This record gives sequence, C-alpha cells and structure tokens, in this order.
Amino acid sequence: MPISTFPHTTPERTIVILGDSIAAGYGLPSEYAWPQLLHQGLTETYPHIAWRIHNLSAPGDTVADAYVRFDEAQVKRPDLLIIALGRNDCRRTHSPAVDRRIEIFNRNEQTWWGRNAMLRRLGYLLNPLPDASQAHETGSQTPMEAFLSILGWMMRQARAMNALPALVTMAPLAPTMASDPHFAPCTRYNTALRDLARDWEAALIEVDYTLPEGSWQVDGVHLTARGQAEIATRLLRNFRRPPIAPHLALKTQESNAHMAPSLD
Repeated sequence: MPISTFPHTTPERTIVILGDSIAAGYGLPSEYAWPQLLHQGLTETYPHIAWRIHNLSAPGDTVADAYVRFDEAQVKRPDLLIIALGRNDCRRTHSPAVDRRIEIFNRNEQTWWGRNAMLRRLGYLLNPLPDASQAHETGSQTPMEAFLSILGWMMRQARAMNALPALVTMAPLAPTMASDPHFAPCTRYNTALRDLARDWEAALIEVDYTLPEGSWQVDGVHLTARGQAEIATRLLRNFRRPPIAPHLALKTQESNAHMAPSLD
C-alpha cells in the first residue's frame, strides 16, 4: 500500500522506490525504514503536497529481481523513480535464480525478437531458459555489464513515463566489515552508479559516506533505526536541489555547498 495521508484535492507527487533490504528496513518495524521516514520528512517540509510513496523494496533484491517486477513500478505512474540497489549485486555470493533473471532480461530487452511478444514466446519454446539450479561462476552476483545494462533499461523506462530516475549509492558498511572479501567489489559498483547517473543525467543521491556510531545492526551491513534516519535525512536534502526539486516543482535551495559530503 502507498504511504499517504492526504485528500485527493491536494496536489500529488508519486514516488516509487526499488531497493533491497536496506530500503525494506530489514530487522526493524516498517516505520523505522528510510522510505517511511522520507515520507514523514517530505510531509513536514512540503505540507501542501500529497506525497504517495510506494516502497517496492525487498530483502535480497538485485537489479535483475527488480527488472522482473518492474511492471509493479510502471502501474504507479511515478514522478520520481528511486533506485537503491547494488549491495546484493556486487557481493561475492551466487544465486542461480539471479542468473536466470539476467538471462530473461538479455532475451527480452537485448534481442530484436525479445521485444515482440509473439516472437518472444516462440524463442522461449525453442530455446528454454537454463535450469535455475545451474552452477554459477565465481565473481560478483551480477556481472558489471548486466548491472549497467539493467539499470540503463530502468532509467530509459522511467524517462518514458516522464519520471525522473534517481540512483542512490550504497550506504557504507560498518568499519568492522571494511575488509570483508565478499563485499570487496562494492566500491567499484558504487563508482559505476555515479558514472551512470552522470551519463543519463539522472539524479544521484550520495549516501556512501560516514555514518554515526550505532548506525549498524550486529551484522555490520543492515542499519539500525539511527542509520535509517541518517539515510532518510540524506535523501531529503536532495529534494531541495536540482534535478529533483525542479522536476517535482519544489522550491530549490539557493546554496547547499555546506551540505555536500566529504568523500576524502
């Protein structure tokens, strides 16, 4: 259900969030997840607008998982599409189901016949998808090429809906996880998110900088209520800046240099 508390006579802005366990508020009551906190902040900051936030995030989601459910986002007709994915894509863990979904994307969107419904059905009959239990090669769960291709497709679809796409970098891990080899590729994937946002002239919401102590759960990956609140604050700041503010017809902040994070 959307997060909404306004009558239909109020001007509306619709936001769809595609994320993983961080955006889903893993391990916490739903009211502590940053999408709910973002809704509260937007309502307080822009009370004349009815904010409708559809949080379609799910723990464990990769870009391929979000792709196969993308029609759920399209039917909401968002003004802003926030994509907060990547942690499960970059980590060194293997899921045959993700391989299968990447193959679905490649067939449906990267081939001339896949874009035709009739030819697509015929193609799947003649050349079935690989078994979902098939072994996966070593490396990141989602190869970089597939990661960028699927995100690019999502941003293209967002533009077609007249929605502004916004990419959120991955929140930092706890210091105790800094040397964990399973997450070693994540720095490279965060860099790719920044480059992709620039190439597509999409909004980039930077959250990959120091979080206060007490922001992580015991696993060092998922966030506590304090960490979720900090992420919500960082997102809310971007609603006062281009390109989100003008796209949603919000008052822009004259200067936000003092808010810029230090990435040194």
